[in-house]
This record gives sequence, structure tokens and C-alpha cells, in this order.
Amino acid sequence: MIPIRYNLRSLLERRTTSLMTVLGIALVAMIFVILFGFIGGIRRTVLNTGGAQDWIVLNRGALDETFSYIPHDKVNIVRVRPEIVTDMTAQPMVSSEIFAGVDVSPVKKVKAIVLIRGVAPIAYHVHQTMRLVSGHWPVRGQGQWVVGQKLELRYPNLASGTQFHFGRRNWTIVGVFTDNDSARESEIWTDIDDLKVDAQNQTADTNSLHVLLKPGSEATFQHALENQLSLDVEREAEYYSKQTSLASQLRSLGLVIAITLGVGATFGGMNTMYTAVGRRAMEIGVIRSLGFKRRDVMISFMLESAMIGVAGGALAPLLAAIVAAATGLNSRLMQVGFLFFSYRLTGFAIGAGLIASITIGVCGGLLPAWRAARLRIVDSVREA
Repeated sequence: MIPIRYNLRSLLERRTTSLMTVLGIALVAMIFVILFGFIGGIRRTVLNTGGAQDWIVLNRGALDETFSYIPHDKVNIVRVRPEIVTDMTAQPMVSSEIFAGVDVSPVKKVKAIVLIRGVAPIAYHVHQTMRLVSGHWPVRGQGQWVVGQKLELRYPNLASGTQFHFGRRNWTIVGVFTDNDSARESEIWTDIDDLKVDAQNQTADTNSLHVLLKPGSEATFQHALENQLSLDVEREAEYYSKQTSLASQLRSLGLVIAITLGVGATFGGMNTMYTAVGRRAMEIGVIRSLGFKRRDVMISFMLESAMIGVAGGALAPLLAAIVAAATGLNSRLMQVGFLFFSYRLTGFAIGAGLIASITIGVCGGLLPAWRAARLRIVDSVREA
């Protein structure tokens, strides 16, 4: 096998051309890093919602909580299931929750719809990772809201102490909460009865039930509700995982754009390697005359092209970090639907950029390496 130092010397001798090719590959790989950074931020926000004991109950076939509807009689049956954890007062850890939408945009001509979740006080114990950053939880009958930390950061007009008109009255924002960077931080929470009165829906029906189950009882609980009550039951983590379909769509769209740019970068790398082969025809002849086989020549040129790709992959995270800092991606909250999330430079994103750059390097060097390997010794000397 041809020594690697030969390839390193070659790259250093044509450092300008090599550097330009590395930069072109790095820019494409940077797009992969940023793309998967967005996806990582969405997935972290969604998948941080729900622990091992947390389960959600919806009506059969509901796509999400806001489209679910559970009648009062079924709610009462669920509450007395023996699989549900109880607190010190023997109250079942079941949270009935309803939803409404509200436009919180401070600009009248621009809409920004977020979710209001109506809950009973037990909800703050069922959702075990919820913590107050400031203020207090809503008091029934007082028309009070608490807002998620991400929502409050995105819309300063929802700060604690302010009033907001919704429905038939003004509501007072009395606190800000955090929930382990989960999707719930993109919501407003209030008392369930207050929300029902304002929405002119004072029935006891609910959209969804969140429950804490005793370890080992999950299968029994799920089987009973699905077969006896025709309700869908699943872990909160699984439920919110399904909500990441939006991330998959974003990834597919971004990959189409990135791959298109990657094809262009591949041709750029191919042009560089073809030039290298043309300039080093005599070297190739000498290498062959020393006893190295065609396979060795092809591997050497493929390795050289891959080294360019690796260099581009190593540079991509640095470029992504610079772009993120310059554009404020690291600190800016972005919104997709009802969800607020932050860009995150994850290890997976860096790995995706590295794989993309190596792939571009290898693909760009394949045909030039094949051409170099097919050169005959006599032709190599003649071309020189």
C-alpha cells in the first residue's frame, strides 16, 4: 500500500486548491449540522415530556389531546382503577385536562396561537417535573394563568403581573413555570373550571387524562381501558414521540436541499482530484514502476479524496457554531405549530455533518481514482 505521507505531501503542495475544496465540502456539511441541530432541538423538547410512570388516556383514534373527548362516565371509571397511584390522602393521581387556543401576539395584524391547558390542582403533582420559576399556581375562581418559561421568553407581554383579555374577561398572569425543557413550557395553564366557564362549556367532560401508574400494572391498565372503555392508552413518552413527525418532515425537506448542494460539492471535489491526477501522471508511472498495483493507486487516490472530506467534516461544526452565534440561533426560540424549541448542536448533528462530508469526498474521488489506476506506465511517462 502506498504510504499515507505521500497523500499528505500532495495535499500540502496544492494547498490552495485543497483548501478551497475543503471549504466547499464544509459549507455543505454545515447545512447538515444545522439541519440536524434544529431536529435535535425539536426532539429534545418533545421527548422530555413524560416520565416512566406517566401515561395518557385519549378517546379511540384521537390524533392528539386537543382532538380527544372523554365523557364524564368514563372519567369516573378510570379514576377508580386499582393500577393508579394514590397520594397520601388516597386521592388518585389522575389529571383531567381540557384545551383552548388563544392569540397572544402583541401585534394585532399578526396571529400567534398558543394552547391554554385547563387543569385541577392535582395536575401539578401528576406532572412531577413541573416547577414554579416565579409566582404561584392559579387559584380557582380568580381567573389566573401561569405561563411556560419558553412562552414567557418568546412573548414578554405575558410576564407575571400583567393582565390579558381572553374570552369574556381579563385574566391575570400570576406565575411562570418550567417543566424540564418539555413541550408544556410552550403552554398557558389555568384552572379547569375557570376555563370551562369562560368557554361556555361547564360539562364535566374532558379532552385527556394524565395518570401515574404503579410499576408493573401498565399492561393490565392498558388492556382494561382499551377493551372495556374503547379508550387509547399509551406512555406519555411514546405519545409525544409520535408528535415528532413534524421533525421527520423537516428532516426530509432539509435533506433534499442538502443533498442537492452535496451533489454540487461532489463535482467540485471530483474536479480537484481529476486535476491532481492530470498533474501527477508521471508520479503515477513511477509508483507503478516501483511495483505498486493498480489497486494500490486507486486506494491511495480514494484515501486522499476522503482526507479532504474528513477535513471538511471537521470544519463544519465550527462553521455551524459561528453561523449559530452570528444569527442568534443558540439563544432564539423558534416556533413550529404550538411548540417552541431551541437550536441544539448535538453529537448526532456533528456526526451527520461528518458522514456527509466523507461521503462527498469519497464519491468525488471515485472516478478520478479509477482513472489514475487505469493509466499505463508508458502512457503516464508520455503524458508527463
